[in-house]
Formats: sequence, structure tokens, C-alpha cells
Amino acid sequence: MKNRVAKVQKSLQEHNLDALLIRVFESDNQNVFYLSGFGGSCAVLLITKKHAFIITDSRYFVRVAKECPSLKLVKHERGHKITKHINDALQIAGLKPTARVGFEADHVSVELLRSWRKEIKAKLTATTHLIERLRQYKDEEEISLLAKACSATCAVYKEVVAIIKPGMSESEVAFELDMRLRKHGALGNSFPSIVASGPNSAVPHHATGSRKLKAGEPVVLDFGGLFPGGYCSDITRTVFVPGKKPNAKMIEIYNIVLEANKAAFKALKPGILWREYDKIARDYISDAGYGEFFGHGLGHSLGLVAHDPYDYMHDPFKVGMVVTDEPGIYIEGFGGVRIEDDVVITKKGVRNLTNAAPYWKF
Repeated sequence: MKNRVAKVQKSLQEHNLDALLIRVFESDNQNVFYLSGFGGSCAVLLITKKHAFIITDSRYFVRVAKECPSLKLVKHERGHKITKHINDALQIAGLKPTARVGFEADHVSVELLRSWRKEIKAKLTATTHLIERLRQYKDEEEISLLAKACSATCAVYKEVVAIIKPGMSESEVAFELDMRLRKHGALGNSFPSIVASGPNSAVPHHATGSRKLKAGEPVVLDFGGLFPGGYCSDITRTVFVPGKKPNAKMIEIYNIVLEANKAAFKALKPGILWREYDKIARDYISDAGYGEFFGHGLGHSLGLVAHDPYDYMHDPFKVGMVVTDEPGIYIEGFGGVRIEDDVVITKKGVRNLTNAAPYWKF
């Protein structure tokens, strides 16, 4: 964590700032957690060029000592606004009211900013994605945590695919996914599990329902867990309900999507742009005659949330980038296929974190 704080302190100089405020209240704690290791729901970090403070209330004093001992705790006393203690920290850091203090524009409401401008003794300056740009690229510890999350999720997939049978409902399959994620150590889901059967498989983000599975039809399983350490997994497999051979066209579609997935993985390397990566799979599917049925992007960044920050328009892939590889074909009223893997760019090449079999074979 000290290394991450040091990167922020370096960024302060680059952005002509004396300090940065990072806030969490009830949710959206990823930036605070990333910089400090603090997992609570109410706190403000104040990072200056030489100091790092955490301001929180008595519910979290013990946790702060355990989770982020390198940060100086400023206790939020009952009956006082937290802005009083932000000012205390600014004073301890030796910053005057003329100091330029950044805040995260994406995480501070208009009303909160109004009160901050009245109460905080500093010149508040909006910043955009300062922390998120650091989160784009994972260090060795983060990759290790992601690999553990993905390994556990692959184990869940292997267990659930073995019990799928005709007559089960989508929601019953989703329950098995969710329950087994917890049994394998997840603290919760990365997102609500998607189980899309038969014609529902043609809806990329289908709302899992009560439809019963039928023999031979496709079932898209898109799920992931949030694991200890704070990192997420996200895997999609398309399976076929046993008891009947799948439709020949569905088999064709499945094989096309699988080969598009493999082609994109093979092409991924440091320096490639997102649009180039996406184009590999998209061209493969288009050349096979199904381009109009692949409407979404090839994937997304993965980390502390299922869709982690990443500047898709400008930043090339670098070592430490973790992304998904998830081409799909969706034909309304007929069915669809999606296959998703979580992959990381390393110094030694690209590594698949979710190579859970079976990929279906025909």
C-alpha cells in the first residue's frame, strides 16, 4: 500500500496539487481500499506530498490499526462534522488555506461539494480518474489475488456443469452457482449471476428467471465472485443441457465463438490497443457470417470490481493489465453463445486465469 500512496504523492506534483481527498460513504470503496487496505464504509483519506491520513469514526478505530497501520488516524469525534477533522489533518500536515487540495469529481456530489467549499480550509480542485489510472495495471499481489479468485470460480463451474439437467430452472442453477461461490470462499458475487437458457441465451444480459431447461439447448452461465483481498472474478461458459444432441446451427455458432475467443487471446500482447484486440474477434465472427449478431465489446478490465477502470480509447495494453475475452453470437428467438475468460498480460506472455473445462467439444 505504501507504494501506491507514493504513486499518488508523485501525481500530486504532476497535477500541481498539495493534497488529495478520497472519500467513501456506504459504498464505492474501491479507491480507498486500493490505497489503504481499509475495508470499512465511512472514511476520508487525505494524502499530502509527505503524509497520509485516514479520518473515520469509532466503529473503525480497531480496523484502521489492523488494516492500514501506516496511515495516521485522525479520529472523527461524535457531534462534529468530518470536515472539522479534515481541517485538523490539513493543519497537522502544515497546509495553509491557500493549499490546492484535489477531490474526486466522480465520487463527490454537488451538494457535498457545496458544503466542503464552505467548511474545508483549502482551495478545492476537481480531479478525474487520478486513482483509477493507477488501478488499470495490477501489481504481483493483485494478480495473485485475482488468480485465486478465478481458480475458485473455475472450480464452481466444474461442479455446477456436472449437475445441470432438464427440468432445472434458471434460478435453481443460479442458486447453485451462488451457493458454491460462497463454499469456495467468496464474500459475495461480483454481479448478479446470469443463467440464460434456450432462446433466453440470445439476450446478452438476460435477467435470470423461472424458465425450465430443456435437453439439447444452450445455457449461458455468466457469474463471478468477490473474494477475500477485494478482487473479483468473471467467467462465462455456454453449456448444453444433456439428453439430446444440440441443434447443428448452434454447434456451428459455438465453435465460431470459441475460435474467436482463442484468436483474440493469441493476439493479445503489450502495446496493442483495445480496438485492435476487439477487432481480432470481431473480424473472425464477421468472416464466418455472423458479424451482425455480435453487438457488445470484446471485454472489459477486471479488478476490484467486475468492470474495473480503464481508458479503452487511449491507453495501450501493458504488463499487469487484466481483461476479459468474451466474444458472443446472439440470434433473437433462436439462441446465443458467449465464452468469457479472464486474462493477464505478464512479462512472460499472456496468461489465462479461467481455463476451466469443459469448453464444449463436438
